[in-house]
Amino acid sequence: MKSSGVRPDRHFYNVMIDTFGKCNCLDHAMATFERMRMERIRPDTVTWNTLIDCHCKSGHHNRAEELFEEMLESGCLPCTTTYNIMINSLGEQEKWEEVKILLGKMQSQGLLPNVVTYTTLVDIYGKSGRFKDAIECLDVMKSAGLKPSSTMYNALVNAYAQRGLSEQAVNAFRVMRADGLKPSLLVLNSLINAFGEDRRDAEAFAVLQYMKENDLKPDVVTYTTLMKALIRVEKFDEVPAVYEEMILSGCNPDRKARAMLRSALRYMKQTLKS
Repeated sequence: MKSSGVRPDRHFYNVMIDTFGKCNCLDHAMATFERMRMERIRPDTVTWNTLIDCHCKSGHHNRAEELFEEMLESGCLPCTTTYNIMINSLGEQEKWEEVKILLGKMQSQGLLPNVVTYTTLVDIYGKSGRFKDAIECLDVMKSAGLKPSSTMYNALVNAYAQRGLSEQAVNAFRVMRADGLKPSLLVLNSLINAFGEDRRDAEAFAVLQYMKENDLKPDVVTYTTLMKALIRVEKFDEVPAVYEEMILSGCNPDRKARAMLRSALRYMKQTLKS
């Protein structure tokens, strides 16, 4: 670019850093960042957010925290997106006190948590089994006049499902419906998983019926999760029918679905031999 008389600007460097970050080429991203500063182009919040986020997504949380501190020292004020990225990073590390401190810093800067902030909090709290904190976030969000999203409820339902807490998952689903939100396929798949983990296969199939009655097309995850639910309660002979319905519905079975079918057929074969 320089040879043609065109000088790279901040936008150019931000795009380059983002591209390297998405390719997990962190060394190149940092080298581009340093070149940017050598060219006396001041990094903005987009630059810092991109660098911090790509380090978080690559699992380099300590370096992300260092970059956040460098951002503050440079005089570039974090925006809500910056704080959301850092809250998610700290949550993944289960650094709960630091999460609270960061929320305090965010608000002292005059920035209010947005829907993404609360969704992130519900997600990280739910994944760690801190359901009381997750529900509290929902309540605080509503009292602030913000409407919870379907994504937020999916995170909560899925978190309950992972721990086999089907009743709590159903309650979260009911609250979602009471808030006027239409359940997404993701939420319903999570609900099927919750029933499956709790060995309630009849309720899992009731969710499938709900999907069909409400014009929501089941996907490969739906059918695979139902097959898993049947295997959990040792109803191996019903698995092939679900697999066949999946194919007839137009879904292409993935490796997990095929593995479920093989597992069921193997158990059926062993049963016949005995």
